[in-house]
Amino acid sequence: MTDGDAPGRLDERAAAIIRAELERILSSDGFRAAPQLSSFLSFIVERAVEGRASELKGYTIAVEALGRPADFNPQIDPIVRVEAGRLRRALAQYYAGEGRADPVQLSMPVGGYAPVFAFSDAAACPTGSATPADERSGEAAAAPETGPRAAAARRGPMVALAAFGIALVGLAAWYLWPSDTPFEGASRKVAPELAGRVQPAAIHAPQLLRVAITIPSPPADPKLADLLRRFSNLLVDAMARFDDIVTIKAPPPGSTGGEDIDYAFEMSLQATDSEVEGLGRLRSVRDGRIVWTASTGRAPVGGLAEAELAERARRLATRLTEPFGIIPADARQAPPSPASRCILRAFDLRRTMLAEDDLAARACLEQLVEQDPGFYPAWAHLAVLELGESGETDLRDKSKLDRSLAAALAAIRLAPSGARAYQAMMKVLLLRGAVDEAIQMGREALARNPYDPDIMADLGALFVRRGRPAEGLPLLERAIALSVGRPARYDFYAFLGSYLSGSAKGGEAYAATLAADHTPLSLLGRALLAASEGDQQKLSTAVSELTERAPLFGSDPRGYLLRRGFSEEVVTRLLAALGLAGR
Repeated sequence: MTDGDAPGRLDERAAAIIRAELERILSSDGFRAAPQLSSFLSFIVERAVEGRASELKGYTIAVEALGRPADFNPQIDPIVRVEAGRLRRALAQYYAGEGRADPVQLSMPVGGYAPVFAFSDAAACPTGSATPADERSGEAAAAPETGPRAAAARRGPMVALAAFGIALVGLAAWYLWPSDTPFEGASRKVAPELAGRVQPAAIHAPQLLRVAITIPSPPADPKLADLLRRFSNLLVDAMARFDDIVTIKAPPPGSTGGEDIDYAFEMSLQATDSEVEGLGRLRSVRDGRIVWTASTGRAPVGGLAEAELAERARRLATRLTEPFGIIPADARQAPPSPASRCILRAFDLRRTMLAEDDLAARACLEQLVEQDPGFYPAWAHLAVLELGESGETDLRDKSKLDRSLAAALAAIRLAPSGARAYQAMMKVLLLRGAVDEAIQMGREALARNPYDPDIMADLGALFVRRGRPAEGLPLLERAIALSVGRPARYDFYAFLGSYLSGSAKGGEAYAATLAADHTPLSLLGRALLAASEGDQQKLSTAVSELTERAPLFGSDPRGYLLRRGFSEEVVTRLLAALGLAGR
């Protein structure tokens, strides 16, 4: 039974049930603060209800739902794929919480944009409401389902981009690992085949740092209230991209956000007749501390263009949420959950590069995935740790490379929209020798979170290591500008990019950071700086300390650099500069 003349159009009862569910979703915390996701979901649901699911293509969604111009090219701009991934995760989060008992569940299977409607039981499913098979787009069915198929639909994507990742590198052998091969180097042993078995599950929001964006006292002036609401929406959207660090909640204006959060960022406006000033403060909910305050400075009322408002929100989101930003820095003092402790520990390793920190982070993450195989950030960090951040790992050991690839694929499978998963895959593919594919993965990561300095720095460092400093330096410079508490490696690769470009003066800006740090990369930078200045004593001291901290550099400097992903040409140039050309 259908309504009207459109083939596949749902009948009135089915359409009413689905539209009521859509309204419940759009009024939830997660979607109320995400207008772009709300528009995306509303568009695909309405098209499916009208029997027009075959029209749900990337171009159509971009232009009609997301407001892109008519000349939009989905091959160049990944916005629809990125937002589709965010929508799948947002729906999973909704049904894991507020929508747990809803009579119908909406999902969008990977591979297309047409929604699936799964009713809670057979009695609730309206007869005649399924879209006929010959009207389906070939991407996904827009039809109510029950029984095992509906349960499978609710579980979400099973494989995500695993097949794509395997095709990139021509590797399927990781599925065939012997089941008795353990991860190495940690106190707990986790069977690596677990990475091949993990499947998407409910969002693990309580394990992350929980942050509420609140407007405790909405302005009485409608224009100011609208300005603050728009800024809040932009801030929520940007902060939500850091989905491996924080879970964002956006309660209605006038609400405090509740007690089930770790931090509240409270916003207000102060206005005169002609100017307005934005104020914000970050509060620790557990102990009431005011962690940080900020103000925007005065601006004419209504004088901020939408683009400038968005840029201010993004800068603030990055300062608060990036891996070495204000919220993670405060949480490091007393992480609120074991999972957040593990993730912060893994990021800290990138600063210290110490063997004991490597072991501690690895043991923590392995225990976490053993207890909770569905937690994607742990797999992403394990992929990187398996490669050996110190450069001491022998990457001729295929088992390490395969374990690293498996963990990165598991992360992508669990979170197809997770930027950290693609960042990990970039690192894995680079050290497997698949440079072009690694660059592609780095760009995918940056498309999913264009505000994360750590992703910018890693992609920039990749270009520098491959002898392409003109492409890498802008990314590194932006990462340095955005991350006050950054690891010294950002500055090392920026220094190296300037060095390889022949800009000694440009490299001087990063020399002070290298001088205060004693990680292997900083020591290498100090050695190169001393060599360029002709200071043999400083050169000898830096090389001696580098050899002590990284024994492989002392015995095989070429191998040490190659294992970190440097190209042969760059390695030859660096060793010649250090007087180690024959090594």
